[in-house]
Amino acid sequence: MRNMKKIVVALSVLGLALCLAGPLMAQPLPGEQGNGSQTGGEPIQPIGGGAPIGGGAGILVAFGVAYAVSRFNFKKNEE
Repeated sequence: MRNMKKIVVALSVLGLALCLAGPLMAQPLPGEQGNGSQTGGEPIQPIGGGAPIGGGAGILVAFGVAYAVSRFNFKKNEE
């Protein structure tokens, strides 16, 4: 019972810390973008230059399907 109480307290403290961390995030000043330029300037490019992820996601899904098929065949051959 004591262990359960410790786990509940630890999770409560962690949840509270995560909930309170959001308002503490640094925000740019009003009228400025994150790179220091005034609004209306060049838009901020995301890290990676705004590269599309469509091809990478498709490859990831293909590998997942291939893995699932191989696991299915392995289980089928065991029987």
